[in-house]
Amino acid sequence: MAEQEINLENFSTLFSQVLDVVDSGLGISDEADLTLPDNPVTVGARVKSAEEWSDKMVTNAQAAGPAWLRGVLNPRKNPIEAAIAANGKRKQRLAEAERDERWLHSMQRVDVDEMYHTIEAIGESAYTQGIGARKGKIRNKISKLQPLVEGLAKTIDAMPQDTDQQREARMLAARRGMIEIGKRLKGISS
Repeated sequence: MAEQEINLENFSTLFSQVLDVVDSGLGISDEADLTLPDNPVTVGARVKSAEEWSDKMVTNAQAAGPAWLRGVLNPRKNPIEAAIAANGKRKQRLAEAERDERWLHSMQRVDVDEMYHTIEAIGESAYTQGIGARKGKIRNKISKLQPLVEGLAKTIDAMPQDTDQQREARMLAARRGMIEIGKRLKGISS
């Protein structure tokens, strides 16, 4: 690649070749001439090793915790209004993700052992603290759900249950009722 000057017209083709080498598992050798002209100000490798890069990323993210919290608690604009205003963008990106099957490709790359290692490293406290912190939100949701479920239960209780067919009808009514309750709670009219 050193023989050919890299510019915007040929970048995509040449970079695609580099990615093919990386994807093949061969990696980029130290001898490969893929660098820009020497820069006397630059010290160290052009690209850090994966270990150094990830360690620095994790360290910086952990150190940024207090700044993250301040930012989340002091947003520049109302996050709900901003999310609603960006609904068109969300739909467009979701359509692209569906078209490209990004979820499927992401799931195919999940390392199950690494997933469980992360869960064990975090421990149950992350789950229990998260639930505890959301107690008010949970109570609010349940306070809206409970009367609807109670109404459904009373309606089903009034249905006959003497025969198998009647009991099956009650089961189907329960399923349909819970689907309707779910739609109602999501603001979807049927």
